[in-house]
Amino acid sequence: MRLVLTQPSVRGTAQDNFTYVTRLLDTHRPRLESPDVIVLPELIGFGLTTEQYRNALVELASRYHAHIIAGSHFRDAKDHLVNQGFVVALDGDVLASYEKANPYFGERDHGAGRGNGGAHVVINGVACFVTICADFFHADTFMRFQERADIVFVTASSVSRKPTPDMARARWKHAMIARAFEQTAHVAVSDWAYPVGGQNELPASGVAGIAYPDAEHPDNLISTLGEAEIAVYDIDISRGRMLFADQEARGFAIAGTRGHA
Repeated sequence: MRLVLTQPSVRGTAQDNFTYVTRLLDTHRPRLESPDVIVLPELIGFGLTTEQYRNALVELASRYHAHIIAGSHFRDAKDHLVNQGFVVALDGDVLASYEKANPYFGERDHGAGRGNGGAHVVINGVACFVTICADFFHADTFMRFQERADIVFVTASSVSRKPTPDMARARWKHAMIARAFEQTAHVAVSDWAYPVGGQNELPASGVAGIAYPDAEHPDNLISTLGEAEIAVYDIDISRGRMLFADQEARGFAIAGTRGHA
């Protein structure tokens, strides 16, 4: 499966964000070559209505002939806001919606409340799970799995109060590597680049990258975007599946087993 992860270095209004991401993808289009999935960062659609947000995603899916894991926007749930995103297919159909169950920091100042959590979705025959930023660190997110996923997608806005992004980057790397082994899945993260302002103008930490469930060398457990704004990864889904089969044979399987306990 071919994934495109993004880490935009510019953030403004939602319209500005989508314009910038489109320009970014167009600039790198020769490298994309029929991507299966393009992943956007959290709250890229901040300020848009749900209809406006969905329309922007449909346009991206059509333009690049790819599934879009579409970051998120705030949906008005009457008495509070919900941080919600969509998975949009090539034809514009919404395949799944996912919500943030654990609003973090400045989101609460905007009136965000608890959402329903992440979503399982099948893309081109590959089992995927999508979650939003802080939920990735909550054990409950994964304890509720009824089935294992081949890829765990995370759409992030990794704001940090530290003077540098180093601590956040280290923690995200460790968490991604650990989850990849635990869930026998690739963990793919899109984020905003450091030091793009996010909630309450704290900077994002630029943690976009991919962790591998069964790398052949310790140095290859994770690949991060670093200062890049876009990266293309061709991943071998069979690696995670073989790791799960091996874990299962040894009585060590964790991923997706809660529903069968």
